[in-house]
Amino acid sequence: MTSDTYGKKHWLWQIIPPFSMLGILFATDSGPALMFLAGFYFFPALFSFISIIAKLANFKHRKWFLLRPTLVILVLVALIFIAQWSYQAALKNAISEAKTIESECRKILICPTHPEGWQANGARLNKQVVGGWLKYPLSYHYNATRFSIRIYQGPDLGAYISGGVDTPFSVTSYHE
Repeated sequence: MTSDTYGKKHWLWQIIPPFSMLGILFATDSGPALMFLAGFYFFPALFSFISIIAKLANFKHRKWFLLRPTLVILVLVALIFIAQWSYQAALKNAISEAKTIESECRKILICPTHPEGWQANGARLNKQVVGGWLKYPLSYHYNATRFSIRIYQGPDLGAYISGGVDTPFSVTSYHE
């Protein structure tokens, strides 16, 4: 069977399933949720990688069936890239927000208890920051001379941004 004998149905079956994986971009606008949902695609991508190796070992018989597993892997990489790009933009916005809070701390020699735009949620203040396509949650913690902002990238991933009256401004990544 040559490539000329494969019909439209075959090519649609090769292309539509991998591209349907991109649907999670429209299912949520939350960056941590996207990272969680993309985790479900690691097993299909691993299976696709093994499938590619097996098909390359027997290349004469099934060479036209490399498209779908390759697309599955490329879509997963694209989702991770989009999430990372969006997170970096959100981190940049969070750092800008933290520098504004730090300048207020140093101006009045006390850190604000409720910065503008932050919503109270129990003992902490929360805010959503937009980065590129997705939103990432921030939480604000403070005492009289110091504050910290935590931005969540995904489950157990993110960054701490801290500063204050006598505390140097710093941004550190965490992985718990």
